[in-house]
This record gives sequence, C-alpha cells and structure tokens, in this order.
Amino acid sequence: MNLILVPIGKVDPEEIRMLKDPLEAAFSRDVAIGEEIPLPAAARNAARNQYDAEMVLEFLSLSLEPAGGNRILGITNADLYFPGMNFVFGIADRRCALISLHRLRQSFYRLPEDAALFLHRAVVEAVHELGHTFGLAHCEDPRCVMRFSNTIAETDRKGPGFCSACRPRVCSGAAGRQWRAG
Repeated sequence: MNLILVPIGKVDPEEIRMLKDPLEAAFSRDVAIGEEIPLPAAARNAARNQYDAEMVLEFLSLSLEPAGGNRILGITNADLYFPGMNFVFGIADRRCALISLHRLRQSFYRLPEDAALFLHRAVVEAVHELGHTFGLAHCEDPRCVMRFSNTIAETDRKGPGFCSACRPRVCSGAAGRQWRAG
C-alpha cells in the first residue's frame, strides 16, 4: 500500500515534497507524489471566500479512485470549511484525506513566516487526516496526533506521532468512517 500526495490547485511542489519523508516514517509506507488536479469551481463559496471541504474531498475521490489499499492525501492552499464550522484544517473519508495549508502559515496570523513551524503544522495535519483513513477517531491524549485541533495553538501543542493506543490501529490498516472533519 502506498500513500499518494496530490496537489489540488496551485501548491508549491517543495511544500508537497517536504511531507514525503515524514509521512513515510509515520505510516511505514511508500509515499508517491501525484499530478496536480484543479480546485473544483463548484466548491467555492464566494460569500465566505472559502471552499467546501466535503465537495473538494468528493472531487478528489472521484478524480483519483484509490487502487488497492492506497490512500490519497489532497493538499491545497485554499481555505476550507465544513458546514457548521468556520474552517477546517482538513477532512477525511475512508480512503482519501484533504488538508489545507492556508491557515498553517504564520502569515495568516500576521506573523513572520517560520519554515520549521509550518512544516510541523503540515505534517501534524497530514498525519491526523490520514489517520482517519485508517479508522482512527479523535483521541483524548493531548500529545497524540489524533487529538482534535480547533485552533492553530492546539495543532502546535500536539506531536506528529500516534499514542500507544492509536498506533496499532494504523499498523492494522483498519478502514475508517466517512466524512471526518478535523
């Protein structure tokens, strides 16, 4: 089984490549980089100036049906929201996950950029959302990557690793539930 990283819309190729090694380490699986696909215009909510995460994830799933046991992670710069929420860092279903880099950058918070912090945030959110594709729910352990993040400070506090309760479930490759936000 492989993990496939797919840029959605314009994403700096270096930002995709920086996730490859940490994700290979986190999941003990090969990571490949796929071809860019466009952001679906129908997912854009002009009033919010955001994209509907469910619609983008569905577009990703339909565009690149995961073969075998592969998992797909879509990566976008678009700001995402989930109905009933102001924004989401990401979302996942059983085989595909999606993260937005938009709110992971310090510049979003009007602060100077910090490459190391950006990488930490991107890895944490990528591992978290891919964890959902392996059947993991949100975890209560504050250090576990599967802990829900409602704010960037919560993302910053947790590590990119799984706790001792979550790690075995990733290794078993269990199937996840559909439409997990966060």
